[in-house]
Parts: sequence; C-alpha cells; structure tokens
Amino acid sequence: MPPRRVLILGHTGFIGRRLEARLKETCPNLEIVGLSSSELDLNDQESAARSRGLFTPETAVAFCSAVKRQFGDDLESFSRNLAMTLGLCRILKERPVARLVYLSSAAVYGEDVHNLRITERTPVIPRSYYGAAKIAAETLLTRLLAEPGQGSFVSLRPPMVYGPGERVPAYGPGRFVSDILAGREITLWGDGSERREFLFIDDVAETARRSLLGDFSGIVNIAAGVSYSFTEAIDVVSRLTGRRPRITSRPRTKGKVDHGFDNSLLTGLAPGLEFTSLDEGVEKTLAGRAGSGSA
Repeated sequence: MPPRRVLILGHTGFIGRRLEARLKETCPNLEIVGLSSSELDLNDQESAARSRGLFTPETAVAFCSAVKRQFGDDLESFSRNLAMTLGLCRILKERPVARLVYLSSAAVYGEDVHNLRITERTPVIPRSYYGAAKIAAETLLTRLLAEPGQGSFVSLRPPMVYGPGERVPAYGPGRFVSDILAGREITLWGDGSERREFLFIDDVAETARRSLLGDFSGIVNIAAGVSYSFTEAIDVVSRLTGRRPRITSRPRTKGKVDHGFDNSLLTGLAPGLEFTSLDEGVEKTLAGRAGSGSA
C-alpha cells in the first residue's frame, strides 16, 4: 500500500532538497513534509515530541540528515552522525512508520580499497569516520526495523554525488566546476588517473523517490556502472566552459585505487531508470550555477 505521506529528514540539504522537489514534481497528491535539523533535533526529546505526530504507519521516511565529509572526517563528526541515528531509532521505537529509506554511502566499501565490480554483496570495510558512521547507522536501523510492528527498510549507497545546489562541493566534478568558473587553480591528488563513479544529483533523487514508493527491502547501490578519472572530469568541465585551468599535483596520501560498480540489482528493481552522463551532468551543473547567479 503506497504511503499517504513522505517525511524528509534533512530536506534543506543537498540530496534532501532535490528529493523534495522531485516528489512534488511527480506526486502532486502525496503529502510531503520536510524537516530540517533546526525543526527536528533528533537528540532533543522536546523537539522530537513536537514532531511525533508525523511518524505514522501511513508515512514513508527519507533519512537524509548527516554531517558531510566536507565538514570534517573525525571522531566528532562520527559522534554527531551516530547521535542522529540513535535519536531517530528512539522515535521509531515508539512511532513505527510504513517505510524508512536511508541515504547511506558507498564509503562503507572503503575509499582506499581497489574494486572495479562493487556490488551489494561486496564486504564493507569502512576506512573513514564517515563510512564507519554510515555502516553503524545501517546496522542499528536494520536491527530496529526487523522487530515486529516495524515497517520496511531500504539503505541506498551512492558514490560521489554532484550537481547544482551543492554548497560545499566535494573533490570531483562539482569542485572542478567551482574552481574553473572562479579562475582558481585545481589541485589534483597524484596524477588524477584513479577512476571513480560521479553520480548526478537528479539520479539519486529519482532512485530515492522510487524507493520510498516501492516495496523492496534491503541494500541498493545507486550507480550507473560507469567510472571516470578525475582528469577526464576536468577535461569535460574545461571543454564545456571553454576555460583551461591551471593544475597542480600533490602526492597521494594513500595508494592509487580505482572504483567501479555492477548495478545489476538497481536496474532490475528500477526498469526504465536512466542515468545522467558526465557531460550532461556538468552541463546541468553549469546551468544551475548560471541560474543562481553564481557563475
């Protein structure tokens, strides 16, 4: 039975904001409620009590709240991310919902682990506080939602996400767009030849939307199955802007590894789901910056 309401926790963040917009575009008859951390502090009992009525058996919840890596990857950020998960668990324990979709991360597989065919069965080896917090959250939520009376659970694991609206772009296409438009020098780690999947924000939002309204339970990697090097990403941005940046290189702090994904599970669950190419994603990112006046 489809949910009557979708509740987005972290709706002012990069992914939550686009997910909310996508739901409003495609589901005009669905009640959509967004709560930011200032509106619902998951660690404050009074704040949680004010929002209890939104957690019902007819509600699907998207858990997008997180302290991102760009703001620090340390014990403090791990503690804050874990505290948010524990706060949500306390609410769900008393107020079960129909479905919970958690925005996890492919960081659980280990940022410095070489693997060109990552699947949902790939062992998790988090090598960062961020990745460790994500797998800890998955474990806690999986355990809680397995209890009688609880709803279904989906954990989505995207790789690096970029696109318009990214306030602090991560090392990748989003940052390269910002640096090139600002005339800044680009700093590469090593020679930039390592391969990663760069996922456009709209593809994440659409997959999350389908997950909220679907019936699959479990873990899903959000991936197109196409990897690019960082130098290829710079070349795409350079070609589309007509600007060639100055590039410097710093020694890698870890060994060179490549990442790639086998997205067979996702394509089977979401027939017709189309992914945005790097060229198209960078074009849309540039258009978004021009539209916001930040170009």
